[in-house]
Amino acid sequence: MAHTVLPQDRMRILLGGPHSEWPDELKNGELSGPWAAADRGTIDLITLNQPPIFAIGDFDSISPAERQKIEQVVPTVVQKFEQISTDTQALLKAVDQRFSPKWIEIYGATGGRADHALGNIWMFIEPDFRELAQRVVLIDRNNEIRFYLPGSYTIQRNPELRYLGFAALEPVVNLELPDEKYPLQWSGGPKIWGSNEFNGSHNHFSFEQGMIAVIQSKDVKKA
Repeated sequence: MAHTVLPQDRMRILLGGPHSEWPDELKNGELSGPWAAADRGTIDLITLNQPPIFAIGDFDSISPAERQKIEQVVPTVVQKFEQISTDTQALLKAVDQRFSPKWIEIYGATGGRADHALGNIWMFIEPDFRELAQRVVLIDRNNEIRFYLPGSYTIQRNPELRYLGFAALEPVVNLELPDEKYPLQWSGGPKIWGSNEFNGSHNHFSFEQGMIAVIQSKDVKKA
């Protein structure tokens, strides 16, 4: 399949997570495309006046009127019939095959049902998504989650997010945090370390085996 050339190297994806977890820029329709969507996320983007260029799903929660609207404004709509893969997995595979973006921002992946949220994180240790993981960031109103394979890395602080977490999604070898607020040398896992923090605007980490999710986060605003 020939790749479609994107106007940017980045593509944004909206899944079906609750609106309460959306960052304000998404709620206000300030995040430009190109967008792709899974299932009901398609209607959400149309409502935000940011219609996706590609959508996939079984659309079982979509009314006939909504489905007609989708067909009118979304250039490519793929009906998903098989239930072996999730809508998220099917969408990511299709986006990679059709558009090959250098970077993918995913919204609506967290909050709501715990099985969906965990599935949207742990799926990246699967062989089909392992390499793609390095081009993905999961974003919600309080978190950014990025995925790393073995190597040495420099990470940049998002100034709006205070905390820094490291999650070994599978056993890791020689994880080193040399210059974070709380340094670490460790092998084993899976395991998560939360509530660390940056020293300065950039820090470093390295490991030799496994997969690490790096989570920048802030406290939830109380009502």
